[in-house]
Amino acid sequence: MTDWEKLTADLVDALEQSRIRELAQVLTNTRRLLWNSFISGIFRGLGTALGFSVLGALALLLLGKIFGVTF
Repeated sequence: MTDWEKLTADLVDALEQSRIRELAQVLTNTRRLLWNSFISGIFRGLGTALGFSVLGALALLLLGKIFGVTF
C-alpha cells in the first residue's frame, strides 16, 4: 500500500467516523430537517419554561426569607 492509498483510506475512515454522510442526508431531506427542528424547538421551549419556573420559585423563596414575607 502506497502512502497516498494509506492517506486516502485514513481520510475515508475519518469521514465515516464523523458521520458526515448522515448529516448530508438530513440537510438534503427537507421534511426530516423541518421535523427535527420542530421537535428541537418544542423541547427547548419546555426546558426554558421549566428553568424559569424553578428559578422564579427559588427567587420568591429567597425574597420571602430576606423580607419575612410569605407567599
